[in-house]
Amino acid sequence: MLIQHTSPRGFSIIAVTGALIIISLLTVTALQLAQDHLRRAVLSADYAVALQAAESALAAGECELAVATRTPIRRNCPVTVDAARVAALDPITLAGFVPGLCGEGTEAGLCWPLQSQSASKLADLIENGSRSVTVTTTEQRDGRTATPARYVIEPIPDALPGQWIQAGAERAPSLFRITAAGFGVNPQINVLLQTVFRPLANEP
Repeated sequence: MLIQHTSPRGFSIIAVTGALIIISLLTVTALQLAQDHLRRAVLSADYAVALQAAESALAAGECELAVATRTPIRRNCPVTVDAARVAALDPITLAGFVPGLCGEGTEAGLCWPLQSQSASKLADLIENGSRSVTVTTTEQRDGRTATPARYVIEPIPDALPGQWIQAGAERAPSLFRITAAGFGVNPQINVLLQTVFRPLANEP
């Protein structure tokens, strides 16, 4: 009776091959995890740049409204607003706003969306922003983003929906909603921020 003995060399080859496969799989997994971590870090940093740019644009919009309506705010606003722009931002006449449109020139960035619209869509704030107010932020000056931050302003009524208004009453001053957009190094990374501004004329 013949007994066949498996060669130790065969076992060694199988063991080494198995070990190499396991090491390769572990290496690939480690590389994927490292790449994923790097991708997340880049996205997080890009989001932070976009957020800072959006905050700067929002602050610029607040400053413009504060100066135009002579409304004191906490931050210092070293900006000047010409007479035509002041008239356009009048919270009672809303002279610079046209329902369903975003303005140009002196009325740039002044939008009055209809019920089915939003100011950001009406101004194409993310894709183009040609009808918005652009802001040169620190992020853009430092070269961290090439797409300028921008904002639009829209009037909103200072009343709850369905609130009773006395016939013949004077038109109440409007509030203003500011919508600001900031962009990262990758312009596909963007942040939208909003705030409501109450002009001094609306203060009790």
